[in-house]
Amino acid sequence: MYMRYFFIIIPLFISLFLYSFDKVYAYAAPAHMSEIAAHNAKIKDTVRPVTEAMLGKVSNEEFKKKALAKITEFQNCLRILCGIQSSNEAQDNAVDQAASLFVEGAIIEVSSAHSNEKKHLRVRDFLEKLRNLPYDGIIITFSHVDYVSNIRKGADGKYYGLVSFEQTFRAYRDGHVVYVDETKKTTEVQLVVYERNLRGNVVQQWDVMLSDVEVVGTKRPKP
Repeated sequence: MYMRYFFIIIPLFISLFLYSFDKVYAYAAPAHMSEIAAHNAKIKDTVRPVTEAMLGKVSNEEFKKKALAKITEFQNCLRILCGIQSSNEAQDNAVDQAASLFVEGAIIEVSSAHSNEKKHLRVRDFLEKLRNLPYDGIIITFSHVDYVSNIRKGADGKYYGLVSFEQTFRAYRDGHVVYVDETKKTTEVQLVVYERNLRGNVVQQWDVMLSDVEVVGTKRPKP
C-alpha cells in the first residue's frame, strides 16, 4: 500500500512543482530587448518566393542601399577575420556573421596575380582558407563599390541586382608586404522575402542577401 502511494503521489507532486516553476520563470521578470531580438532571429527565417505584390513595395533605391550595406558588413567581417589582434572567438563570430550575409550555396571566386587560374569556393570554405593563410597579417580593402543594375528577374525566377567593387589584398611577414594584388569583382545580390512572427502576427518582410562573387580580373598594383 505504501509503495502504491509513493508511485502515485510523488510523481503528481513533481509534475505540479515543474508546472509552477515554469509559470514563475515565464513571469518572474520582463525580457530584455536583446533576448527578444535573439528569439525573433531564430524564428524569422520562413523564406517565401517573391510575389509581384511584394516586388512592387521594393524601390530600386532601397534595394541598392541594402545591397551596399551588406558589402560594407562583409568587409568589416573580413577585417576582424584577418586582424592579428582578433581572438579565436572573434574570428569564429566573424566567420558566422559573414556566412549569414550570403544565400545558401553561394560561391566565391578567388584568383592570384601569379596565375590566370580561378578557383571556386563555398563561402565558409573561402573564409576558413583566408583565416589560415600563412602570413603574419592580412589587410583587405574594398574601393569603388558601386551598385550597377536594377532589380531583375533571373532564369530561376528569383530577383537579383549586381554590385561591382575593387578589392586590394596585402599580405605581411615581419612587418613587410610580401604579396599584393588588386582584383575587380562583381557579386550578385538577391532579394529575399521571409515571414516573421511578431506577437502572434505573421508579417512579411524583405532583405537583400549576397550571392555568387565573380572575379573580373586580377593584377599587381602599380608601384
